[in-house]
Amino acid sequence: MQRELRDLESRGDAISSYELLGITADADGGAIRRAYLERSKRFHPDAWYRKDLGPFGPLLSKWFQRMAAAYQLLSDEEMRAAYDRDHKGELSKRDQLAVAQRELSRADEERRARERRERLLRTKGFARVGAARKLFEEALEHALNGERSNAIAALKAARELDPNRKEISAKLTELEREQSKARAASALSTGKDRENAQQLPGALSAYTSAFQLDPKSFAAAIGAGRCALALNDAQSASTWALRAVDLQPGDTAARFVLARCFAQLSQKSRARTELQLILDRNPDHKEAKALLRAL
Repeated sequence: MQRELRDLESRGDAISSYELLGITADADGGAIRRAYLERSKRFHPDAWYRKDLGPFGPLLSKWFQRMAAAYQLLSDEEMRAAYDRDHKGELSKRDQLAVAQRELSRADEERRARERRERLLRTKGFARVGAARKLFEEALEHALNGERSNAIAALKAARELDPNRKEISAKLTELEREQSKARAASALSTGKDRENAQQLPGALSAYTSAFQLDPKSFAAAIGAGRCALALNDAQSASTWALRAVDLQPGDTAARFVLARCFAQLSQKSRARTELQLILDRNPDHKEAKALLRAL
């Protein structure tokens, strides 16, 4: 375990989410789930309860959390697709080929599933209830394997066949809500990655998408504000910063972005107000002090 932890630590961010779970990029939902459960048995801190871990205790916790995050990402089709797209160049050649092959296989599976749904939708009479039941069962299986899009499509067809079955509508609402959250999280992750890589226009676009999908996302609003400000669009940046401050009024980082926007827009009085609010909370905020002096 010590050797494994040292190896993980030496590789750092160079290790992919697939490698963290010990799988290849062609793994399906079941394989991802099994791999994570196997890793959890070994890396979960509770598995080492009452053991003297020394300096390896923090490393064990760190890498278990990284593995849990990798599982959450790869077990969700929306986030996994975004990860594959944004990190394709960082994957091994084998995994790049696996991603391409999986995309082809997924397209073929979706085509077959769509054709099956269309056949079932043509069912007549009492047989429509049975067809709806089949589609509902298929949807549950798709959802279990992380294939949310197929599950939602199957549920929509099932609802059309049997509109009075409440569990179909309930499951559809649940999955559509999950899909929206996953897309927001995926866009937010893309925004962070692009911002870190200084790809600011792309980061701003991703943050904007994340906020549109989740209007309560503080991280998306302040991320968009930072990027717009870095792109010298103070007007747009101030709009985003105001949204962030509305969501978290006590966040000094958001208020500082807002103060910088007001300063660039020559709205000195509003900038001073924001800076004073920051200094009331944090009298040692060096950047706020410097900007206030400059104003």
